[in-house]
Amino acid sequence: MTDSFGRRIDLGVDNVDNGAVTTSPSLSRPEIQAELIAEALGSANVGFLVWDEHRRYIAANDAACAILGTTLEELLGREVGGQTVEGAEAIEDALRAGFATGRAVVQRFDGRGPVEVFYATFTTTTAGMPFMATVIAPLGSAPGS
Repeated sequence: MTDSFGRRIDLGVDNVDNGAVTTSPSLSRPEIQAELIAEALGSANVGFLVWDEHRRYIAANDAACAILGTTLEELLGREVGGQTVEGAEAIEDALRAGFATGRAVVQRFDGRGPVEVFYATFTTTTAGMPFMATVIAPLGSAPGS
């Protein structure tokens, strides 16, 4: 595996004779964990979005953009929940509780028609600052379809 700068990362995963997999202490290093998590989120087929205290999107993976029918550049800075019928109410629930799950019908930015998604929204900390994150997955279809 390589990091985002193209440097090789030794994950420290070894096969042993009995077929079990063991890991070395290097796998637990924060920089390796950060790289693994970033790569997993970046390549996931579920959408992952991060938004700020002003309820504006500040980060998203490719799957989120495909599900919402938009590009990252078009999405960043847009209001969270602006594309859903339940948007304002669902956001308020998540902010109050720090966690919310449910279903929402989302109008895609590109006009391809609505898509029903499952969502899970929760509080998180990024770069030492509090944010909200949302995972979305289309119900009954593949991302971006």
